[in-house]
Amino acid sequence: FSFNESKSRGNWTGFSLKWYIELFHDHDIRMAFYYTITIAIITAIVSTILGTIAAIGINAMKGRQQALILNVNYLPVVNPDIVTGISLMILYISFNMDFGFMTMLLSHIVFSTPYVILSILPKLKQLDVHMTEAAMDLGATPMYALRKVILPEIKPGIITGFLMAFTLSI
Repeated sequence: FSFNESKSRGNWTGFSLKWYIELFHDHDIRMAFYYTITIAIITAIVSTILGTIAAIGINAMKGRQQALILNVNYLPVVNPDIVTGISLMILYISFNMDFGFMTMLLSHIVFSTPYVILSILPKLKQLDVHMTEAAMDLGATPMYALRKVILPEIKPGIITGFLMAFTLSI
């Protein structure tokens, strides 16, 4: 219907992008689009960084500690979005935070990070546990081994997490 040149949905007069062009003539809609994309990009970047660090840390844990952290990570995923939103709203009110760009950004990051963690963990589970040890035996520092061995191996999970965080934030 939005590609119809006519004002009436019942009367097809031809294909047109007229209504989309007209849509972006409205300043308020342009600003809403700008803030949506800005928050989505920042959310995706921050969630990907936090999620990658958290996933590597969770993967290094064993036993009950890992199970506990994973269960806490699953809470925002299985919780209805409205419950998470109201909980965050109550949290912001209790800290006397004004609602605006920062609270929206923080909420999106809180909502997206568990999905990033869940997209990176399977790639970490596929890693050979001896690869990092081998890199360090050959003289690599832990950070160098992380940068040159682990991160390239989990890159598909990181990219998936980034795209998922971006999409969820939009």
